[in-house]
Amino acid sequence: MAPTAGSNETVFPDLYCCTKLGDTQPLYDVKFYPWSTDKEDQIFAVCGTTDIFVCRLQLGSDPPYEILWWFKDPTRDHSYNTLVWTQDPISGKPLVCFAGANPKQVQFLDIESGERLKDRSLSGHGKGINDLAVSPLSNSLIASASEDYTLRLWNIEPKFSKQPCVALFAGEGHRQPILACSFHSKGRWMLSSGLDTAICLWAIPNLQDLDRDDYESHVNPKVVYYPHFHSTEIQDNYIDNVVFYGDLILSRSAKDQSDHTAENNIILWKVDGFNSSDDPPEEPPIPTSGICTRSSFPHTERSRGFQRLLTFDMPNTSRFYLRFGLLHQPDMRPILAMGSTNSKFHFWDLQKLEEGYDPSEQGMWAEKKQTKKAGPRRGRKKGVATAVNKSNLDRLSELRHEGSIDQSDATGGASGKSAAGGKSTASGTPETSTTSASAPLERKYDLSDSFRGLKPNRHIVAKTGLSDKHFATTQIAWSPDGCWMVAVGDHGMMCIFHRDKSVV
Repeated sequence: MAPTAGSNETVFPDLYCCTKLGDTQPLYDVKFYPWSTDKEDQIFAVCGTTDIFVCRLQLGSDPPYEILWWFKDPTRDHSYNTLVWTQDPISGKPLVCFAGANPKQVQFLDIESGERLKDRSLSGHGKGINDLAVSPLSNSLIASASEDYTLRLWNIEPKFSKQPCVALFAGEGHRQPILACSFHSKGRWMLSSGLDTAICLWAIPNLQDLDRDDYESHVNPKVVYYPHFHSTEIQDNYIDNVVFYGDLILSRSAKDQSDHTAENNIILWKVDGFNSSDDPPEEPPIPTSGICTRSSFPHTERSRGFQRLLTFDMPNTSRFYLRFGLLHQPDMRPILAMGSTNSKFHFWDLQKLEEGYDPSEQGMWAEKKQTKKAGPRRGRKKGVATAVNKSNLDRLSELRHEGSIDQSDATGGASGKSAAGGKSTASGTPETSTTSASAPLERKYDLSDSFRGLKPNRHIVAKTGLSDKHFATTQIAWSPDGCWMVAVGDHGMMCIFHRDKSVV
């Protein structure tokens, strides 16, 4: 019998195709076209060292994609590694924005004409660019993370043509090259991480503060000297991947090849007191000698300003510049995926980890209803049994904060809403289940130890004759409809995954 929708057997995508894109150059980045099309096409762009590809997926075709456009940079010393989608602020045409080690500029490609827009390049960084991100507030706002230790926020609207850099994040942030940057979904905050093992949380100035009255003059960008959170003790080595998961944060650190002590993992953590809906604190924290973490958000001295919540075991990822892919959209189960250096892909169902149970176990609803009527069970710590409306991650955070964590109860309780703000598909399960309420409910995930590496819910090995050795995955992207996942990496390798819409 086929597994039911939402079960462990079907929630993850299957490997649909392994192929090579272009020649054997490494592929560094992949991003899906984020807007809907007339035919609901799923289109993605891939960045190689000198090549940019735009492809459209085609279910049932062989291969399951077609290359719509292929840009090859003829300049030999040019090198690219990151891209994002944006739109022309006047015509609305889709543009691919890309950058890299050389030239030290953000450049644009017009997808309809296939031409590079030479008059649109954004110059200002003193060294190469490692990452790009587009603000959720406006497609015209683009952030860039550079090896010159700074982040820049650009506005590509015509009125900013004299000085497109509207904000510069520098000063008391990073001390070495910045590797990654990402926006919060509300657009008011930005994360960055780098070679200095630091993670910074920056407040984005209001759009009104970034506007200008005299657009003909050469106005200097607004300088943001201090992040509202800065820490070098969350992870031990280079942090080349950091993203928001609601108001929580997922990050991954690489390690130097000579370092045999650093962990290979992804961690989920939170900044204590941070709420993306609140206005930024009036004063950012000032650096103090000997202090590794500083925060302007309310927290106890014991927490040091942050809490580690979960650790995801990710072996064979010691190499620099390997990034995970997070599917986190409204009304979709959140999925975390990452590829290793030995051609293996790992998947975690984040909602299942928050709930601590398999969503197919409908008997839990009847048991939870009985528990609420009967009152707290014996042996539970005070406050645990009454927190049935909180998700696992919220409860674990509170209990660790209070020092009252109970190993036997750390994974109990579930809600219809995830700690990261995602909607739970299990919340629609009726309480009138025919499953016996007296049967014991098995908790499949012990989340009480935030340093214990959680094994993946599923892994897939990409076995292919296209490469005579294992390949590493540098980047993963999920399609807007949640049905496709594309991974790119060494030797021009591209792996395409697919799952049915019914399980998304």
